[in-house]
Amino acid sequence: MAEKYPAINGRRTADSDWPSLIERAVDDLSRIVQSEAQIFQTRLSAAIELRISSAMIVLAAVGVIVTGALCLLCAAIFLLHQWLPWWQAFGIAGGALVLVGIVCYATMRPRSEVRA
Repeated sequence: MAEKYPAINGRRTADSDWPSLIERAVDDLSRIVQSEAQIFQTRLSAAIELRISSAMIVLAAVGVIVTGALCLLCAAIFLLHQWLPWWQAFGIAGGALVLVGIVCYATMRPRSEVRA
């Protein structure tokens, strides 16, 4: 038995067929969701690439700074060794580094911890 569609101006329309309407709505909705997911993935990958590149720049800068600090430390030790034995030169340099570390730690703490 053939299905009967409502007639508009004497013609039957399949647009009012509920299963096909629901199928098209679900298909359109799935396409929209897929498009939004692709846009989100593109934006997220671009943001991650930007963060990774900036992190690599910071890491390279920190590496250069650490290398420079080690060179300065070695130079200070060699300078002190001209007048003192090795163990005293290393001791003075180590003590100076510990003192600098304590001062840096104290200045970098939040003000709320300092007042309390």
